[in-house]
Amino acid sequence: MISKKSLKAEIFTAYLESQNQIEILKKEIELLQNVQQSEILSIDDYRNDYVLRSQRHSREFKLFLDDLKFTAEFLKAKVQEVRQVELPAFLK
Repeated sequence: MISKKSLKAEIFTAYLESQNQIEILKKEIELLQNVQQSEILSIDDYRNDYVLRSQRHSREFKLFLDDLKFTAEFLKAKVQEVRQVELPAFLK
């Protein structure tokens, strides 16, 4: 049997859920309105973006090559150290 308290609780829960849905829908509407108000990108915007990205990638690639050089030099030095190590007399 449904009591008045449980019915009120169910109605209140449904009310809170509907309020949450309303807030979500308001945010979605606001987001859509902001998108509609934003300006369309021009060719210059795309060109500037391409130039900036190219510069960034060039810098990152240069750093990558520097890291490779550092690694190669480090490994070369370690290989030379290993070659200089002599075996103990009892292993010869």
